[in-house]
Amino acid sequence: MEKLRAPERFNLDAHDLADAWKKWKEELNLYIDLVMDSEDEQAKVKLFLYLVGTRGREIYLTMAFDQEPQNRTLEMVLQAFDGYCNPKRNETVERYRFNMRNQNREETFDKYVTELKILATTCNYGALQESLIRDKIICGIQDSHLRERLLRVIDLDLPKCLQISRAAELSKERIKH
Repeated sequence: MEKLRAPERFNLDAHDLADAWKKWKEELNLYIDLVMDSEDEQAKVKLFLYLVGTRGREIYLTMAFDQEPQNRTLEMVLQAFDGYCNPKRNETVERYRFNMRNQNREETFDKYVTELKILATTCNYGALQESLIRDKIICGIQDSHLRERLLRVIDLDLPKCLQISRAAELSKERIKH
């Protein structure tokens, strides 16, 4: 495991900083868990500061912490950068993006559903999230026959919607070949 390559330096100029941060932080945490699990927190913080580069260290120095630098944990530093890299999202815009997303012509059903689930995570739908994804699937799929079939199912929940839709796509593929 010690030959495992460290994550690339974090790009603070990424077009979608929040998304880039989320992915980079996940990679960093995996790397640290695999390589530095037994290391002290200061070594983890130093690795982080190295990987965020000069600009990241400049930003770090402007952040307010309750602890002295030698007492800061990696988790504290990551939370501070979470606040920097994840500005408050406009819920209305996020919901608009979710509601406007329809299945593309050549897009598989699973790819479409995955995209819907990703979009829904930033919409603050709470307990309604699964039912709204189900509704968006029905409204946004390309196959009008499948849509009609789904609309006929009483008490259709998301798992049942996914099962019926996947089976329909699989049947369609088998008929083609």
